[in-house]
Amino acid sequence: MGSLAHPELHLLHKKLRNIYEALLNFRPLAGVPPILDSSIDADPNDDGQWLRHENIPGIKKLRESIKFDIDILDKFLSDPASEHEQPISTHAPYLVSVYHEILAAPPPIVSVFKFLQLNPCEGADRRNQKGARRPPSTKVDVVAENGRRWIRINTIKNAGILAELRENDSYLTDSDSDSDPDDPDYRPSIAPTELSILQMGRTLIEAANANPIEGVDGPEIPRVTIRLTRLDTSPFRANGEPNDPRIAHAVQCLRDLGIDVELGERPESEIPLPLQPPAPTPTIQLQPTRQINLDLSVLVALVSDLTHSPLPASVEEATARFLPPQQYREWKPLDRIAADGSEAVDGANAQDIARHSRALTTHILQEMGKGLLQEIKDKLSIFSNSDSGPVEFWTSEEARERCMRIVSRIGGVREVKRAEALFPSDPISDAEAEAQFWRDSRYPRNFIPLLPIRIYPAPPLPPVKGAPEPHSQFFRSMTKVCRDLLATEAAQAQMATPPTSNGSSSRKRNEDGDGEAHQASSKINSRLSPHAVKSLLRGAELGWTTLTTTKSSVKALLREIKTARLAGRLVEDVEADENAQAANSTAAAIWIVDPRNLQCFI
Repeated sequence: MGSLAHPELHLLHKKLRNIYEALLNFRPLAGVPPILDSSIDADPNDDGQWLRHENIPGIKKLRESIKFDIDILDKFLSDPASEHEQPISTHAPYLVSVYHEILAAPPPIVSVFKFLQLNPCEGADRRNQKGARRPPSTKVDVVAENGRRWIRINTIKNAGILAELRENDSYLTDSDSDSDPDDPDYRPSIAPTELSILQMGRTLIEAANANPIEGVDGPEIPRVTIRLTRLDTSPFRANGEPNDPRIAHAVQCLRDLGIDVELGERPESEIPLPLQPPAPTPTIQLQPTRQINLDLSVLVALVSDLTHSPLPASVEEATARFLPPQQYREWKPLDRIAADGSEAVDGANAQDIARHSRALTTHILQEMGKGLLQEIKDKLSIFSNSDSGPVEFWTSEEARERCMRIVSRIGGVREVKRAEALFPSDPISDAEAEAQFWRDSRYPRNFIPLLPIRIYPAPPLPPVKGAPEPHSQFFRSMTKVCRDLLATEAAQAQMATPPTSNGSSSRKRNEDGDGEAHQASSKINSRLSPHAVKSLLRGAELGWTTLTTTKSSVKALLREIKTARLAGRLVEDVEADENAQAANSTAAAIWIVDPRNLQCFI
């Protein structure tokens, strides 16, 4: 591209190249969610990448569009023959304007190049019909201010508007006054079409009304902004000739629709500096809250023999420890030979036993790295000399009942004893409970101040002293999403459960048996069960750290929060939340540790 011809294209090429490089480092304004990952499979080299928010939807498409125009300019400017050709037209002015809006629009930016349906209900109906066409929709270039602001860029020039006006004028003839409708040769004149910018404005307003977001005081209609980057509405053009007043009238019509109309390119003074690669910043050390909310998975891990038994001396010993006993293997029917020549249990039993043995081996190897109780003790050491009071462990009545039911069915003798010490059915002193829980453990008595585990009441929950107030944005978002998930689950369960002849549900009828299995198998999604969401909700409502071993559930929750944010169902105010975030910047909303299964084979 050594040619000096077309300097404007060279300048445009350089600008696109700079924007393309800047977008490679673009990250959403929202920070890393306050999740403390102590699991052993957390990659120490990725700096918690799985916790980081994904890029804003549409940014990748914007980069690809810019790269496409860069390649076109490269090809044109590198051709020596281009010096004698007319400059090519590109989408570069439009793409540059979109980028400037991303930088300057009120944060947070939700998406770029988003298509909004004019009738979402109709779209849902059509999706259920095989072969149905897509419902009508309109494009929004930048969805900003957490969904409250829609921005559309239009690069039409005065010449384009004038061409539309001339076409409309050609339809407006006096032929109607000279023609007789009864004449067989009579043809009605073609009605003039509405100007394209007015059509675009009406469609955007229709889409905004059809896609309200959730505001503090109820549904909120997004505000629409149209930036007309190359339209001149002044009475006189630069050459002194008068402008067609209908151009200014069309812009006024857009404003009358309730649209914020911006004319011209965004001033340079309003555009922040180009994005730079993020500078290394000190990692915020998240800390658990003084009150710890225990979910079901952690209750099981706390009583597991894997957590308390003496550690094996080697990996080989760990693997051998969890092979099914010889008597057990001899008792099971055998009819095939394993790949290594040894006898194997037939069918699903063999697979289940092998899978469980591998899980137990994995968990004991994790214990050999750093024990679950040691990890908890280390993280809670910050409260040892704190004036805020001792650490408290809490859980729900549902989690307690489920834990006791699971342990009673498949737990070993020592695991049952520990569970009974955590949740005694008969009155027992704290000293007796502690002695029973820590008996046969490789840890000394009261290694962590676990007892007593307190049971919080069912919702609505009363205010609890010591909870962060106001809760951070993530706690509030987490609360909203969990409540929505449970409401959806309840509605689906109600529709799916037919009443019996006496009016009661089949689930109620079978709540001592099959009903429990049905409820446990009812999933809000593939990774979130209702009881898991309830535990996360209690911690979020109270502003407490929820301790869990189910990383898959946490990942699923983050996906649900992202989905709710993109759909405008979260009321998030970045500026109003700064003080709350600063006050609770180190409080972990969720704390993930490694799982520990109960040590059983059947």
